[in-house]
Amino acid sequence: MNRFIAKTLLVSLLCVTIGGLLPFFSDMASQPIWFSAITFYALLTILLRSWVAKSQKGSAIKFSTAVIGTTTAKMLLTIVIITTYLVSKLPHRELFVFGVFGVFVAFSVLFVIDVQQLIKGG
Repeated sequence: MNRFIAKTLLVSLLCVTIGGLLPFFSDMASQPIWFSAITFYALLTILLRSWVAKSQKGSAIKFSTAVIGTTTAKMLLTIVIITTYLVSKLPHRELFVFGVFGVFVAFSVLFVIDVQQLIKGG
C-alpha cells in the first residue's frame, strides 16, 4: 500500500506541475480549488484502492463489485464536482472542466494499472 501512496503522490505532483507549466492553464493551476481537486482525487483513489484490495481476499463477485463500484463512484463524483463548479460561476470554468477530466484520467490510469498488478499477484 505504501508504494501505491507514493505513486499517487507522484501523479499528484505531475498534475500540479503540468498544470502550472501549460501557459493557457497556468491561471487555473494557481487557484486553490485546483489543488483541492487534485488532493480530493488522490485521497479518493487511495481510499478506493484499499477497498478493492480488501475485496480481493473475498470472492470474485466481491472483487468485481468493488471495481465496478469504484469506477461508478469516481464517475458520479466527477460529474458532481464539475456541475457544482459550473453552477457556481467561478472563473476559468472551461479550463477547470478539462483539467478535472485530465486529473480523473490520470488517477484512473494509476488505479487500473495497480488493480491489474493486484490481480496478477493474487
